[in-house]
Amino acid sequence: MLNKFSVLMSVYIKENPNCLRQSLESVCTQTLKPNEIILVKDGHLNNELDDVINEYVIRFPLLFIVVELPKNKGLANALNEGMKYAKHEIIARMDSDDICMPERFKIQVNYLIDNNLDIVGGQIIEFSKNIEDVVSIRMVPVYHDEIVQFMKFRSPFSHPTIVFRKKSFQLLKGYDNTIFPEDYDFFVRAYLAGFKFGNVKENVLYFRLGENLSEAIKRRWGRKYAVNEMKLYKKFLKLGFFNYFDFFKVLVFKIPLRIMPFSLYSYIYFKFSR
Repeated sequence: MLNKFSVLMSVYIKENPNCLRQSLESVCTQTLKPNEIILVKDGHLNNELDDVINEYVIRFPLLFIVVELPKNKGLANALNEGMKYAKHEIIARMDSDDICMPERFKIQVNYLIDNNLDIVGGQIIEFSKNIEDVVSIRMVPVYHDEIVQFMKFRSPFSHPTIVFRKKSFQLLKGYDNTIFPEDYDFFVRAYLAGFKFGNVKENVLYFRLGENLSEAIKRRWGRKYAVNEMKLYKKFLKLGFFNYFDFFKVLVFKIPLRIMPFSLYSYIYFKFSR
C-alpha cells in the first residue's frame, strides 16, 4: 500500500513518563495507524520511562522498533540514527511529550501522496499543563511558494508535525548535528535540493510548552542561542539561500530579540510571534 509509513520518535532521560504515555497513546490510536514506530532511547533512561516504553511494546508487539543509544547526543543525532531502521518510504515525526490529533496521520499522509509533496507539516495548538490550557495556535503557510517566502525569516514547519519522504532525508544525509536549529537547516537544504513542501490547514498536534512558560521559551533566548542563530544564517548565506539583504534583515530583526531583557522577549514572543 502506498500509505504505509513509519513514525520516528526520540526520548531522553529528562522526559516526563506521563507525557510520554500520552504521546504514545495518541500515536497508537490514530485513525490511520502507523506500520512501525521507531523509538530512539537517546542515552540511558530511568525506570519510569523504561516502564512506559515496555508497556507499549507489550501492548503493540509488532509495532515498535526500540533503538538504544549509549550516550545522549541530542535530537539531531538520535533522529539520524533512528532513520537507519525505517522500512517505509514515508516517515512521520513525533515528539515524546506532544499529543497527536486523532486523524493527524490520515490527513497528512494522504495530503502528501495526493499532492505529490516531499515534506508536509500542519498547524499546532500550544498548551501548558493540559490540552484545555491553550496558550496559542501556531499558524504556518499552506502552499509551497508561501512556505519558501516564509522560510526567509523563520522555520516554515513545526518540526514535530512533519511527514516526509525517506528519499529527501537520504539525499540530504539527514540532519546536520553541528548546527542549531537543525530542523530549520534541514528544510532550507531540502528546498535547495528541489523538494516540494506543503502544510495542511488543519490543527494536527497539541504542542506541549509545559506549566512553566518562561522556562519553555528560554531555550530560544540568550547569548548562546544568538551565537548559534548567527552560525545558521551564515550557512544560509554560504548555501545561496540568503542574499546579503536577507542576511542583514534577519540579523537586524532577530538577533537583538535573543539578547534583550527576558521579560521583554517573553512579551514579544507570545504577543507577536505565534
